[in-house]
Amino acid sequence: MKGPRMLRMICLALGFAIGMPATAQTTETAPLAGEQMLDTRLWRVLQLEDLMPIIREEALEEARAMQGTLLQRGGDSRWIDIVGRIHETQRLERVFRKGLRDALAAEPAELIGEALAFYETSLGQRMIGLETSARQAMLDNDAEAEAKAHFAKAASYDVPRVEQINRLIETADLVGPNVAGGMNAALAFSRGFKEGGGYLTPMTEAQMLSDAWAQEPLIRAETLGWMEAYLFLAYSPLNDAELEHYIEFSASPAGQRLSAVLFAGFDRLFARTSHDMGLAAAGQIEGRKL
Repeated sequence: MKGPRMLRMICLALGFAIGMPATAQTTETAPLAGEQMLDTRLWRVLQLEDLMPIIREEALEEARAMQGTLLQRGGDSRWIDIVGRIHETQRLERVFRKGLRDALAAEPAELIGEALAFYETSLGQRMIGLETSARQAMLDNDAEAEAKAHFAKAASYDVPRVEQINRLIETADLVGPNVAGGMNAALAFSRGFKEGGGYLTPMTEAQMLSDAWAQEPLIRAETLGWMEAYLFLAYSPLNDAELEHYIEFSASPAGQRLSAVLFAGFDRLFARTSHDMGLAAAGQIEGRKL
């Protein structure tokens, strides 16, 4: 749930929008565990604070990849600093936690509590650590390429772990929500880009939506390719029985509801930062001071 690197999906949107030809048309939950609110427990148990610096670094890495294009079109060296401010870790936390709280308000507290109880076990905590370490490792392009190569080789030899990873992706419904999130982020970027005057020819909402849908096959392929490699790497230290137990949990009502809450939080976060990135990119191209 935390693994798919949505910023990679968003990066595809960034490159598409910037490279486009100029002619293109509350309710509070009950206190848990000694007055701790459910969202606070979720944040702590899933160690989401540790994820914020990784999301920031992912954004900076993609910003560096965009910098050459922006400089050619009138941008300057402030671009990386601007992206860093957009992705300041405390800001990421505020936006993400707001998305989580809003989603939690619509979910049965007992199911979310049940899901968090799984992650409070030794296996659950171990899995969180493995996921975070693998995501950190895959910030490196060479490490990502190596992970993808390892998965492809294992698949060619019909290694049983590949079948488990594929079943986890399907059971937990990891592709569809991430593709939708990537497209929402692409649309948010385009809106910010338009708002900042980045398009020489104004784009209508229908055109921006059409462009987002045009990216869907590429976003889907990139999502699946990254996810397979990431999960194969992250869960490699687990034995088959441990991973099977996690697959069963992911299929449970508790696992599915927690997943929906997390996707809502990520969707809120990346929609906000993507809009701001689009606005900032337009400002760079226009040579404006943001």
